[in-house]
Amino acid sequence: MRKLYLSVPVLMLFAAGCLGYLQSDDFPSSAELNERLLPFQDYITEEFLYQHLSVIAHDSLEGRETGMPGQKITAQYLSDYYTGLGLTPVGDNDTYFQRFKLDAERADSLVYRTYRIEGSDTTLVDHSVASPESHSDYIQLFGGAKPLKGDIVFAGFGANDPDRGVKHLDGTELQDKWVLVFEDIPYIVDGDTLVNPGFSNNNRFTEIVSRNDAKGILVIGNETPEEFTDLQRLNSHLVSKPGNMRLQYLERSPARRGYPKGYVQISPDIAIELLGLNNFAELRQLKEGLTKNITEFIPHQLSYLLDYSPHEGIVEIETENVVAYLEGSDPDLKDEVIILTAHYDHIGITQPDETGDYINNGADDNGSGTVALMAIANALQKASEDGIGPRRSILFLHVSAEEVGLLGSRYYSDHPIFPIENTIANYNADMIGRSTTERQASGDTDYIFIIGGDIISSSLDSLVHVANRESVDMELDYTYNDLEDRNQFYRRSDHWNFGRLEIPFVFFFTGVHEDYHRPGDTVDKIDFPKLTRTTRLVYSSTLQVANYDGRPEVDNQQFIDITRNMPR
Repeated sequence: MRKLYLSVPVLMLFAAGCLGYLQSDDFPSSAELNERLLPFQDYITEEFLYQHLSVIAHDSLEGRETGMPGQKITAQYLSDYYTGLGLTPVGDNDTYFQRFKLDAERADSLVYRTYRIEGSDTTLVDHSVASPESHSDYIQLFGGAKPLKGDIVFAGFGANDPDRGVKHLDGTELQDKWVLVFEDIPYIVDGDTLVNPGFSNNNRFTEIVSRNDAKGILVIGNETPEEFTDLQRLNSHLVSKPGNMRLQYLERSPARRGYPKGYVQISPDIAIELLGLNNFAELRQLKEGLTKNITEFIPHQLSYLLDYSPHEGIVEIETENVVAYLEGSDPDLKDEVIILTAHYDHIGITQPDETGDYINNGADDNGSGTVALMAIANALQKASEDGIGPRRSILFLHVSAEEVGLLGSRYYSDHPIFPIENTIANYNADMIGRSTTERQASGDTDYIFIIGGDIISSSLDSLVHVANRESVDMELDYTYNDLEDRNQFYRRSDHWNFGRLEIPFVFFFTGVHEDYHRPGDTVDKIDFPKLTRTTRLVYSSTLQVANYDGRPEVDNQQFIDITRNMPR
């Protein structure tokens, strides 16, 4: 089909002339309506997306963690936006909010007692309490959902590379012990490969905790005692953050426990005590010596024991989806709904990265999808004001609690505002503002990963292809569009809670990059030309399904079998 581009003034005159036509019995065809609506994509601009993303991903919102003030402020920002736009509020009590409650675990304090064992004598050498009111010599990085008590084994770098003679996890029993290691594994030093770079920190955790059944890992970081003091202050604020969230109505039992084993960073002072050293300089010398003689080290048990006890309880968290509605223009089809989803929450504040930044802004994840929906709503509202609207209705669904288990979209799918049987498709935009590290390096960035589509509904997939040809003509990359894909992206974002109910979906996604779930996911790294083109593709795809004469059907038997065999 020929692409039609009209200036806004010409478009307004054209729309005004056809207003009576749209209201007559002679309703335009799908192709005609798509052609009239497509030029409104010109309202989707880099400037619009930048303006709103700069607010949503600002440091002041502290990463929009579910239940935290930044998430609440973002919800209100979206509500105010849709109020100004004039879309219909369809949430609770005629608001834009669909509220729901979560149960979560919140620690009052984490208690660490360190004992020195000398023959039959046991002496308490450190009693640390991590809480909002106190600093601890132990910083919980993750896990530690149950009490843990055990002797401490020093395992050097905690790395095993038999081909290079590195056996830091062999030679002593690790079961039921705490394993003390230096944080950084020296893979390559002065051009020599000491440890295979494929042996990552994840491999180390798996080897120590999963295969050797250790109590947990104690990490000696690179910070000086003064730098560790700054970490202690931050950690005190993080101790009481709610975690391990779940929807109240799915299970009435206490909230599910987090990972039982511990992964803990210790202070330099505790490391010096445990290793029998005199000062921080000797601690650094020990690390340097281990690096130089990495193949000679043999792990050994220390004369110390660590007893860890979490003190926590269950708290209730209230959060909200944001829902805005554009009614369809066709009396026969307006009861059918297309749902556009994007989660607006992120992971909030965490331990600092190497730059000292601890706010995970989530500009790409998923500020990008959030502002994309806002831009699409704006374009469709402009068309509506000119008397042109899609045949079917569209629900803009900004969900919360995605990062803690797709809980917001699960809540909506279990408590739909519009009947599930009238929900004909879901388009989900999550991380659409950047490119993968590999694609960025090659300069080949004009692409979008399509997940869903033909592995669910061949007709919905075809509509996306038509939309692409008529709008931005990007590369549609199907690398991850596989029910057997090891990443399982087809069920790792909010579209899955519609897919599990056999509603056709397409997940628009530009891939994982080096700043995924890190403080580096900031607005300055967003590729706004790409985000604009991707948003226009979602807009055009929305027009195609909203004006389609039929309705997309799930027609892949493998997908049907998978979803019907999974718990709902």
